[in-house]
Amino acid sequence: MIVTALALSMPRAAIASGSTKKSASERAMEARLELLEKQNEILEQQNRTIERQLSAQSEQIDALKHQVEASAQPRAELEQDVPRWQQRVVKVEKKQAQLPLEVGFRTGWSESPYKMPGGFYYSAYLNHLLLAHEDGIPGGFVTGELLAGAVFGNHAVTSANLLSQLVPAVGPQSTWLDTIEIEPTVQYHADPALFGFERWSWAKPYLLAGPAIYIGVLSTPVVVKGDMPGAGFRHSDADVQGGGVFGFGTELALARLNLKPVQGILNHTFAGAEWRYNQMANGQGFNQYTGSVAFGW
Repeated sequence: MIVTALALSMPRAAIASGSTKKSASERAMEARLELLEKQNEILEQQNRTIERQLSAQSEQIDALKHQVEASAQPRAELEQDVPRWQQRVVKVEKKQAQLPLEVGFRTGWSESPYKMPGGFYYSAYLNHLLLAHEDGIPGGFVTGELLAGAVFGNHAVTSANLLSQLVPAVGPQSTWLDTIEIEPTVQYHADPALFGFERWSWAKPYLLAGPAIYIGVLSTPVVVKGDMPGAGFRHSDADVQGGGVFGFGTELALARLNLKPVQGILNHTFAGAEWRYNQMANGQGFNQYTGSVAFGW
């Protein structure tokens, strides 16, 4: 169009004399016009390329808008679920703080059955969390314990043994009785924090009950009955009896001490005191008074 306009503006005489030689200025003008036309073509190509790019970018922007709109609703739902997940995390943390697994040792003084003198008591136990307060246990949590222990009784001088009965002349003889215990129990631990006593949450009293097996080992067989040490034992030097146990105690979290050099150990250490009453199926019964040290994870 620019070439056409320029051609029309030229003098008619120059057009009529097309066979006339062009001057240097006319040739320069034509060359300049050709250059301008080429530049126009290049600019048009660039414009078309830019338009295509803008169109592609516009499509990408629209697609991103759709993605954002599509993800807005799930994100809102996730934000609504955050409090619920936080509550679940708190529940898990509480369960972890409630002795999920505990290995301990218990020792102290114990009476002996069959009127035999008592002695020192030693045991080891495994305690595991069964039900937490969040599971519906009011005011605390429930654990299951498996304990194995032994009472090492003192000696007693008695005629209730086979030798004294067969040979009365020898008189009473020194006799001892050891009692092995196997006790799976269930324990209910009260949490003071759940009763409004947050400052006492490091101390957890508990009740326990469960079945038991008792294995008595007597140094000499007892064959008589009566009111004397060893009387009532079976006619052999070993006696296996079923029975049950119940009692109560308190466990203290030593993390309360807050001693930085050993705090990492204290955070997993517990101490306690306990009373148990052991009732055998044959009517024999005896008490135990013990202390414990345990490590929990």
